[in-house]
Amino acid sequence: MAPDFFKTSQTTYPTQVAHFDELIANNQLSHLYLFVGPSQPKKLAFSRYLAWQIVGDSGLNAIRIEKNEHPDVKITQPSLPKSGHGTRRVWKVEQIRNLTPDFVTTTQESQRKVFVFDAVETLSGASGNALLKFIEEPAGPQLIVMLAENVNDVLKTIQSRAQIVHLLPEIPIDDSDDIVDNDWRKKTQLLLFKWFELMMQRRIESFAYVQLQLIDQLKEEKQQELFLEWLHQLSRDTVVFGQVPDEQLMFPKLVGLYKTLLQHYTNQQLVQASDAIFSDDHLRKINVSLQTRLEKIVLDTTLALGE
Repeated sequence: MAPDFFKTSQTTYPTQVAHFDELIANNQLSHLYLFVGPSQPKKLAFSRYLAWQIVGDSGLNAIRIEKNEHPDVKITQPSLPKSGHGTRRVWKVEQIRNLTPDFVTTTQESQRKVFVFDAVETLSGASGNALLKFIEEPAGPQLIVMLAENVNDVLKTIQSRAQIVHLLPEIPIDDSDDIVDNDWRKKTQLLLFKWFELMMQRRIESFAYVQLQLIDQLKEEKQQELFLEWLHQLSRDTVVFGQVPDEQLMFPKLVGLYKTLLQHYTNQQLVQASDAIFSDDHLRKINVSLQTRLEKIVLDTTLALGE
């Protein structure tokens, strides 16, 4: 029986699962990844899935990884306050140093050790430097995965050393057939592509486009969810374009647009624009109208690209 983290990963990140399966099979994994995106439990599930593929996808290993008992897999979260008051976790220098025995020993059962660090946006300068010492002086083959909600909250020293991957939940098209038809899908995607292009070009028309073209097309909640998932996938494509084969892009027919954007903006600007788009996840949880949210995306993305 497949473990829960496997099912969650396959359902939530099917494209990334296929991509990383290929990297593992071809022995092309990088040493350090920074996974950025919403939903801490789902990012953790994907991290466990990668660890499982590396140390061996047996039932026993799945159980040990879920319980954090595998000798070659270490999944760690920042500490709660010692006072017992409050719930905000923060990485502390002492906590990083306590991981020394794990960092300086080689694998026991596998060819590579796996370390997963959750909520690395809470790393301070001191704790981040302590962690970097181990990252840059590995005792043997290692995979280090760091998780964060927003890349801009992560220390620049971490960002510069990691391969940044935006983990965006995907909605399978087949699951949406009961709420949208092919005509709606085709028309809405064309509207989205035009709006995205205007927005990424910082054109003032993109602001009015929300009310004039998009809102009437997104009347149902499920339609809105699908539209926003497509927007996230578009944004991801702009960030990973040139780093992965074109066939692994969600919208490979837009490579001309991606190439143009990469010629006009730095990768850091595109990442900042992507974060501006992803930040809408926080507004979904409160009572803010779709029009207001989309207009805010235009504004925040324009500012991000202008920095």
